[in-house]
Amino acid sequence: MPKKMFYSVKFIKSATGAKEFLYDRPVFTFIGRSNVGKSSLINALLRMKGFMKTSKTPGLTRLVNYCLVDNKFYLADVPGYGFATFERKSFTGLMKDFIEDNRALKKVYILVDSRRLLMPADDQFADYLESIGMDYAFVFTKCDKLNTSDKHYLKLQEGKLEGAQFFETSAKENKSLLQLKNDIYANV
Repeated sequence: MPKKMFYSVKFIKSATGAKEFLYDRPVFTFIGRSNVGKSSLINALLRMKGFMKTSKTPGLTRLVNYCLVDNKFYLADVPGYGFATFERKSFTGLMKDFIEDNRALKKVYILVDSRRLLMPADDQFADYLESIGMDYAFVFTKCDKLNTSDKHYLKLQEGKLEGAQFFETSAKENKSLLQLKNDIYANV
């Protein structure tokens, strides 16, 4: 494990389709429902406020945006999968190609707002990833915003994940981010 993780970060490109995907290094991505805190989490991991654009408007990410980390791997910022449901038959185009036909993609982190907990779309997306043999983990975001009652419900929800890997994170707490960074580096 390197001593300084996520030390060097550089935006590389935005891809509009499979012909523009990068395959020369391992790729890791974060995906979830709209407004789950994806850009904020990526910015916190990279220790670069404003690197990925954050917005209260859902659906602004429309491309696969690659950034090179420590000259070893790419983090890809990708579009989310909506609010209510995930349907494999309607999952086409850019994201289907990115997830199903991407030999460089090593792991998908499914982001869940810890205040909203798992929704059917999250479970359906995890089932989809399992069906294609893609490694994944759940990442509960915004854990610093939970009150005592919310924390109890989060623990109950985590208990229902049937052995799936999960992380509790906060964009403001480095300790929670370190576990996620270690997991990425373990898969490089």
